[in-house]
Amino acid sequence: MGMSEVVINKSLKVLEPKTVHSAAYIVDEQGKEVQITTAMIRTVCQQLLKQCRTIKS
Repeated sequence: MGMSEVVINKSLKVLEPKTVHSAAYIVDEQGKEVQITTAMIRTVCQQLLKQCRTIKS
């Protein structure tokens, strides 16, 4: 074990990673809650990237 590992192990309490699954929702035009999906986030990120590229051109 290297010196940096010793310092880290003595200085920090190592916590076991926990996977937390929580859902996020948005409210649509009709007032209904719609769960935000990974696909929705990817689509928005791609749209933003296109906008940024357009601005630079």
